[in-house]
Amino acid sequence: MEDPEQQLVLVTPVWNDSARLAVFGPELAAMLAGQSLPVRWMVVDDGSSEAEVAALEELVEAFREVYPAVGLMHHAVRSRKGGAIRNAWDTCPEAAWLAFIDADGAISAHDLKRLIEKAVASSEATIVAIRRDSPETPVTRPFFRSLSFQVFTRLTRSLLGVPFADSQCGAKVIPAPAYHNVRPQLKETGFAFDAELLLALRETGCPIVEVPVTWTEKANGRVHPLRDAWRMLAALLKIRRRSRAGYYNP
Repeated sequence: MEDPEQQLVLVTPVWNDSARLAVFGPELAAMLAGQSLPVRWMVVDDGSSEAEVAALEELVEAFREVYPAVGLMHHAVRSRKGGAIRNAWDTCPEAAWLAFIDADGAISAHDLKRLIEKAVASSEATIVAIRRDSPETPVTRPFFRSLSFQVFTRLTRSLLGVPFADSQCGAKVIPAPAYHNVRPQLKETGFAFDAELLLALRETGCPIVEVPVTWTEKANGRVHPLRDAWRMLAALLKIRRRSRAGYYNP
């Protein structure tokens, strides 16, 4: 971590996710160990149980044996995925890039490496993973989850007037100045965090590059299409109201 001005801060938010991180974490640590760019990896616990926090502490110690620049941040009160990511990013004003990846391993460490390389090569663009099924980037997921994804994507495009192919895919790399520019406008902490972030960045003129990745759906996902559908819709409607009022305008 010799050059903090060129540092990338990678956040992995977790909420009672130690079992998943135990599977994906070693792969991610090994990939980061081979990176030429200094990356600070932050595992951010979002209000998990005491037993889960203890398990995470053991995991992070094991990851450090492979990749020393990894730490654990614990939030006693749950702030949800978007809140956990923003809280972590806000502690790293020195970073050049800010990124996150979900803990479930649906996106591989190899694909995250591709996203990071594209971000560094661009220097000014936000790089967004998207799920686009193809021979090069196969997407494996149950039919009902695929259908709910298509519905949410169409709602996001229709309500927010944006062309995003997949705002919710769980890996993004953002130039830190672009994030700090929109940080005061960000309100959403739950499922619509990604959509609001991308909308705010787009309004400021930040280029957004969508990169297809291989996606393998993991069992026991956090998003439940039926239970969470109304919450997602309500969040999108709030974002639309703010957008129409010019809240995200530079």
